[in-house]
Amino acid sequence: MDRKYIKKFARGTLKQNFLVIVLITSIPILINIHSALQEIDDLSLLKFFLVSLFIGILVSSFHPFIDIGILKFNRNEPFSFQKDIIEIFKTHGKRYILTMWLREISILFWSLFLIIPGIYKSYSYTLVTYILIDNDDLSYKEALSKSEELMEGFKMDWFIMDLSFLLWDILALFTFGIPYIWLTPYKWTTYAKFYDERMKLLSNVKVSIA
Repeated sequence: MDRKYIKKFARGTLKQNFLVIVLITSIPILINIHSALQEIDDLSLLKFFLVSLFIGILVSSFHPFIDIGILKFNRNEPFSFQKDIIEIFKTHGKRYILTMWLREISILFWSLFLIIPGIYKSYSYTLVTYILIDNDDLSYKEALSKSEELMEGFKMDWFIMDLSFLLWDILALFTFGIPYIWLTPYKWTTYAKFYDERMKLLSNVKVSIA
């Protein structure tokens, strides 16, 4: 997976559609800024755990609807808030939100044993939102299984890509979270492009086999 190309492409998409992408990612941006300002030392371990769980579920509820727009921008397709967000929420909202909640619960379950299994599962399920968007007929179980299948052999690519944002994240912690105004849309656009590139690789394999 060409990480440099993926991130360069994402920057290009973000540059062309910056205001709209910032608007549709405004909720995760605000949550990230709030997290950067939060004094973790002031929270008990249990409270911090519960707050993190609540934030994870909250963000996951909006995740698919944000990614619809970002996928369209990456694919150079026309985007309409009414058609692509409101209407899809009416027809697929329940399936999207239920699947994302189940993903969060599954990751939490694995994290209760050890941190590493939780991280492993989070990477396994990281493509669920895009799969749901591109496949209207899949159930939540099928979407989770499909994500696991697609991420087989690509978790390290995702980990390295995540790691490449680390300095930005550290900078945000020391600058009141302000860089998240750019960083959050940049990450989400990069992740969506990763999915498209993964699907291209899958298509190439199928063509080669045929």
